[in-house]
Amino acid sequence: MAMSAETGYPLKNTPSSFLNTDSGAEIARQMDQDLLITRAMGGLFVEHPDLMQVQQVLDVCCGPGGWALELAFMYPHLEVTGIDKNRNMIDYARAQARVQHLDNVFFHPMDVTQPLDFPDNSFDIVNARFIASFLTVDDWPRVVCELARIVKPGGIVRLTEFDEPGVSNSAAHERMKLLYGQALKRSNQSFYPLLEGPHRGITPMLEKFLRDAGCLYVCEQAHVINYSAGRRAAVANYENLKVIYKLGQPFLLAAGVATQDELDKLYDQMLLEMLSEDFRALWYFLSVWGYKPE
Repeated sequence: MAMSAETGYPLKNTPSSFLNTDSGAEIARQMDQDLLITRAMGGLFVEHPDLMQVQQVLDVCCGPGGWALELAFMYPHLEVTGIDKNRNMIDYARAQARVQHLDNVFFHPMDVTQPLDFPDNSFDIVNARFIASFLTVDDWPRVVCELARIVKPGGIVRLTEFDEPGVSNSAAHERMKLLYGQALKRSNQSFYPLLEGPHRGITPMLEKFLRDAGCLYVCEQAHVINYSAGRRAAVANYENLKVIYKLGQPFLLAAGVATQDELDKLYDQMLLEMLSEDFRALWYFLSVWGYKPE
């Protein structure tokens, strides 16, 4: 049985991603989550208000293509490319592009953990949002260097990540979150410094990765979604987490952090508590971007 060099925990057959990206439910969830996140961030790319000067944009781990499709629709002069390892996601994104008659967006199957099939200096903007689920601790420096390679001089690499799926007053929500933190640590996908951590600890690392890749003028912007009872995002993120925590159960089981019976009971209790009128929760995430030297 393989062992994590960092933690000493058995890795068993822990999946490389904690979600089944072949699931139709996961495709629908990601499309809805894209809208939720983009709204919370104030738009598609508020860090660069004048996209009329931009020509080529890459969306990394694009999933079903929500962000790339919206960008291509809003800015017809752009050539937008999305890449994802999962062929089902790419097929869905291509179908959506056809339905929407978008001839300026292209999707390709490509694994971000491998050398990317693009020449140096190919894109004005490289966007990578919520890719941590597909990367190990060891992958990160190499992946960010590869993103910096394919961005043009003067171009932008933007990383957006979260450490945990919200902070709340729900005991079951917090317990479930802790299990995921433990499973991510055991699968070498967490930068949390202790053996048992509640989150992945990725956001403090993003600036370093960009600077180590040679990016300059690195900036940060924090975002928050309030999905407490009665708030605009409450229903949307309830449905989001309802799918995440159900599809993620095989990941937790493989990591050995809970039994199926424990997960079923905790899941049901979490959903009940999230529907309470007293439920309060905030989801924080961070965008960090830097510029390639000219």
